Amino acid sequence: MKPILLLMLLLTSCVSTPKNPEAWMEKEINACLPTAIAFREGLRKHNVWSEVLVTTWNDPKPQGHAFCVYLYPSGKNQLWSYDNWGSYRTRAFTNNPTQVAEQALRSRSIYHPPTSAYYVK
Repeated sequence: MKPILLLMLLLTSCVSTPKNPEAWMEKEINACLPTAIAFREGLRKHNVWSEVLVTTWNDPKPQGHAFCVYLYPSGKNQLWSYDNWGSYRTRAFTNNPTQVAEQALRSRSIYHPPTSAYYVK
């Protein structure tokens, strides 16, 4: 019985990315930071590396957004970024928040370079 449950858990974890534990937040206006924090805390409960990334850019007025970036599945070097649009594969190095922010924005069809990017601790 236990091997079957383990197999099903592994199969489902390979198929989909994690979901936000506080899904109601995704529909709120300007709730990107609390949504990213809730998602990060949910991932950390399962020992998944994750950080909240805050970035700004000019379009032409200053804009800002927050993402949760995480490595999934655990043990792999696959970076993902999550916000109310969903999870997107983000090809960047985790130690360079500006690069992560630029790639996360591009995956959401925002092609303006970040003016700042940092991880919230």
